[in-house]
Amino acid sequence: MSEKTTNIQFIAIPTEHARHLQYGGKDENGHEPETMVSDGKGFPCRHCLKGIEKNEEVLVVAYRPFPEKQPYAESGPIFLHKKTCTSQQSNRKIPDNIKSQGITLIRGYNSENRIVYGTGKTIKSLDIEVEALRMFEADNVAYIHARSATNNCFTCRIERA
Repeated sequence: MSEKTTNIQFIAIPTEHARHLQYGGKDENGHEPETMVSDGKGFPCRHCLKGIEKNEEVLVVAYRPFPEKQPYAESGPIFLHKKTCTSQQSNRKIPDNIKSQGITLIRGYNSENRIVYGTGKTIKSLDIEVEALRMFEADNVAYIHARSATNNCFTCRIERA
């Protein structure tokens, strides 16, 4: 049985940025990645969009999912596999790390990378397609961020398929 694809795309962090960090490059705050060991719960990789298995090494880094610094360009902690992993770019299936959250925060941004006020809300993670498509009905929403509802950490970018 194949998994249903959606009318939206889930975009992971770029591979070149993940590799920069996995090979010891500095994060958004100018620090080398911190290394932890996963307990198997709550460590979703933002590159492959899957959970990091128990006893695997995890990188903790500051990440800014925006092209340039500006007032709305938040930066915050994310997790990555320490070992290289395969990106889930432009995938139209709901990623494992969103499904496992249970509740997801979504927020729309315009083409100038500014928050579209009134779009931020927490939703059941499995309702993400319906809610994202509803958000995309507004002409001024260029893309959406999916974030952790409990910690506000960036999960992935959502675009129209």
